[in-house]
Amino acid sequence: MSLVTYIPVENERVLAQHQEYIVTNYRLIQFCRGSKTCVTLPLHIIKEYKLTPNSAMFKVTNGIVNLVGAMPKKEEMRAALGLREFERLNVGGQRKICEVSGVPFVHPDHPYNRWISVGYHEPFSMHFYQTFAWLKGEEVFTYYPGGFILTTYRLYQSDAKSRKLFIFPLHMVETFESRGDKIKIKATNGKFELRGRVPRQDHMVRVWQTRAWSNTPAEKLDWLIRPFSYIVPHHPLSQYETSDSASVRPTYTATETTQEMEASSASAAANTVFVRPVIKDNCTNCNAPMSWEKINWTGPDQYACPSCGATHRVDYVRM
Repeated sequence: MSLVTYIPVENERVLAQHQEYIVTNYRLIQFCRGSKTCVTLPLHIIKEYKLTPNSAMFKVTNGIVNLVGAMPKKEEMRAALGLREFERLNVGGQRKICEVSGVPFVHPDHPYNRWISVGYHEPFSMHFYQTFAWLKGEEVFTYYPGGFILTTYRLYQSDAKSRKLFIFPLHMVETFESRGDKIKIKATNGKFELRGRVPRQDHMVRVWQTRAWSNTPAEKLDWLIRPFSYIVPHHPLSQYETSDSASVRPTYTATETTQEMEASSASAAANTVFVRPVIKDNCTNCNAPMSWEKINWTGPDQYACPSCGATHRVDYVRM
């Protein structure tokens, strides 16, 4: 008897079938032995995946999904993703598949949305994925279940010593040191030292240097620490204003990784890297001298020349 619940949608056809999974041209329907539930993943939100015979990790546009059970064969997943028939769908078609699948609808024009939460069954991860909003362009870079979630915008960290949860927006982080089971962070609002499973130093440096948060409007930066229940009443979801006939932008190609998506503190880099912010000595526009005391801040990491008003970005160099 099949453990999978399958309700087909328009133009959907089965490509591979098993007692615990069904692969179609639009989605993967998988029975998860860990949660004893049937999980459905639309193919158009999958960015990266790792498959083993009895487990899988999928990195999607707004989260990571862990599944345990009899998984599809690698060639079956490659064939389904290679067809890319989901590219023919418009916004309404993608929304319908997500609604049938029970996952948040993801569209490039959405400023924020629900995080995807299927596959997470620990209080730490469930709290993050159910409480906070996903911002447009935010992606999970690496994580450790029960320890931390590092995205391109923020670090969500559990402190094993104080048994508290912390959120660090990356634009507020000035210096950091991650080694072994301890991370030290100097932020604009104080210094912190946390213990437990922490991100690797090189991962922190990579995410911090990409500076993805600079693309987020300043008035939305506080959403990084606001709960989803606060954002919705003040900023209604844009998805209800999107026409079903709107066109969908070209999607990325999902890749199968041979590397672990799950970061372990045991593999932390041996060398610690310190960085510090610096400003230019002279304005490149008018050549006027500049100092920390005289510059005018125009953003989290942007400042203006006190003489001509030309804006510059703070540079971060290794100490």
